[in-house]
Amino acid sequence: MNPMIRKELRQRMRERRGWILPSLYLLVQCAVVAFVYYEASTDLSDNVQGWYIGVELFLAAAYAQLVLLLFLAPIFSAGALTVEKEQRTLASLLTSLLRPSQIWWGKLVASLAFVMLLLVAGLPVLSTVFAFGGVGPWEVAIATFTIVVILATVSALSLYWSSVFRRSVHATAVSYVSVVFMTVVTFLIFVLERTNRHVDAASWSGLPRYVKAPLYLNPIFFLTMSFVPKDQLYPEWVSCLIVFLVLGVVSALLTLWNLRRSGESL
Repeated sequence: MNPMIRKELRQRMRERRGWILPSLYLLVQCAVVAFVYYEASTDLSDNVQGWYIGVELFLAAAYAQLVLLLFLAPIFSAGALTVEKEQRTLASLLTSLLRPSQIWWGKLVASLAFVMLLLVAGLPVLSTVFAFGGVGPWEVAIATFTIVVILATVSALSLYWSSVFRRSVHATAVSYVSVVFMTVVTFLIFVLERTNRHVDAASWSGLPRYVKAPLYLNPIFFLTMSFVPKDQLYPEWVSCLIVFLVLGVVSALLTLWNLRRSGESL
């Protein structure tokens, strides 16, 4: 195993938040599912089937899971490199036998592993929808895969900001600004673009590609497109997947370039 991964995982799991965060995360997930079930069961009419409750629970749990993990992901990755700068250990790390790619990979996997732990811990809550019907293993699998891609991209982007700034607070703040831009600003750009250009389309497929383009960077939209049938994943879900993968790869390359430049200045 990469020694960076072993060191980071041991350090994270020995901290108090190693058990506090999963507990709070599961409590929030269970509270969301219980609230949606209560609201759905009280508003039911005689002709509503159980699968309708299952679909509502699945959508609520999936969106809640994504929002919670988007809030937690920058906490673990934005300070991965800045903490080395604050403790003045980055110089010794760069002069060790580890290559910059190994340092980046170790930091990324260690920061992403804890977020994946939360994601896996929440799968039983997400799988409770099987008791009601309307949702199958494919829907749970594609939604989980989509969330993994989103979190990996956000972690890579936060790690890039960690390589740019010297203070963890600055890197974390900019990482959250990036998340807000991806989730909120892209949606506002889509709404304004559609309004200003007076695009009146009867269906989503009738919208021009340039109007829909900002949403391809939106994590909420990416997850929403994973709920469509298998034969409709292309082009919207596939386009979102390509955009997120490209963003993750570019963030990784820029982080490696910053690490190499830091090593050359020692």
